[in-house]
Amino acid sequence: MNIQGPPQYGRAPQEGGAQAELGLPIGCPSDPVENPLVLGSAAMCLVFTAIFAAFSLGAVPPLQYGIRYNIFNKGADIDNVYGPGRHFIGPWNTFLLFPASVQTIEFTSEPRLAASGLRFPALHSRTKEGLALHLQVSLQYQLKFDQVGYLYKEFNKNYEQMFTSVIRDTLIRAASDYEAYQLWEERSAVGERMQSMVDRALKRTYADCWGLQLMIIELPDKFEESIVNTQVSKQNVSTREFQQEATQVRAYTTVIAAEFDRKVKVIKAFGMANFTYITKAAKAKARSNTLGVEGKIIKLIKDDLGLSGTDLIAYQRFTAVQVLENASVLYGFDENVQVLMTQNAPTSQSNQQAPQAQFDSQMPVSAQNRGLAEDHAEL
Repeated sequence: MNIQGPPQYGRAPQEGGAQAELGLPIGCPSDPVENPLVLGSAAMCLVFTAIFAAFSLGAVPPLQYGIRYNIFNKGADIDNVYGPGRHFIGPWNTFLLFPASVQTIEFTSEPRLAASGLRFPALHSRTKEGLALHLQVSLQYQLKFDQVGYLYKEFNKNYEQMFTSVIRDTLIRAASDYEAYQLWEERSAVGERMQSMVDRALKRTYADCWGLQLMIIELPDKFEESIVNTQVSKQNVSTREFQQEATQVRAYTTVIAAEFDRKVKVIKAFGMANFTYITKAAKAKARSNTLGVEGKIIKLIKDDLGLSGTDLIAYQRFTAVQVLENASVLYGFDENVQVLMTQNAPTSQSNQQAPQAQFDSQMPVSAQNRGLAEDHAEL
């Protein structure tokens, strides 16, 4: 039976007791934060992590595709293609870059044209009938984003040489399917077919033909001269046809104008005839109305004054003096009884009433002759 003694209070701990309980060497601080070994280890871990992260990041520039490539084992991740930006790819890895924009390949010998991509000499071929042919062509292609890895797997980074060879062979084969005159007359259709053939060939190598331009088609000089003469003759024929059509149109226009002129003359003649008839009829009717009114007035005067036929004629003769310009009447041929009656002009042009005859005595008369003149004036 073990009997323990009473606890001892106020006794200092033995040296090295706490370090022994924590498993630390004697002399090290019991707080881990103050332990320099722990602090050093944490700092090393942070430095290593920063270095690991720095070497694990990769960047793909704008207008580029990238596939991950391991420098250590020389292997490429062909299934994953990266776009522009920063990506975490791990240490010992880098990016193999491929162009994402449209690339140009030119087959031309024209020094005045500035090169906009890879440039090669003009293509030499023969037409379907065997004539020598020189083609100057420019085309554009673009790599397929999701198939860049397979492109690298099959052709590595030397795919441009393969593209050039495929394009050259396709264009030469396409040009040999046409006769010389077709290259001249069907240039647009030839260019479209060449682009279609090149596009099918590039699709098998993970690219697309974006566009193709036939810049210059060179044929033998004699053949080009004959083609030019043929085209000029065709243009002359077309010009003559257009001139004939223009002459027909002008003749037809002249006929239409003449027809309209005839209609205008008929309409004007009909209008003038109607105008003449209407005005003559109106004047005749007016004259008839005037004569009717004058007849009625003369009848009233004859009845009121009791004039005979001879007196009525004399009355009308003297009345006519009123409407005659510069008219005068001389009567009374006995001695000292001559009377001269004249018509005075109206005093105002604005007066719209008919001028009245005014009779003035230009010779001295007696009171008896004056009475006779007054009676005549009343008559």
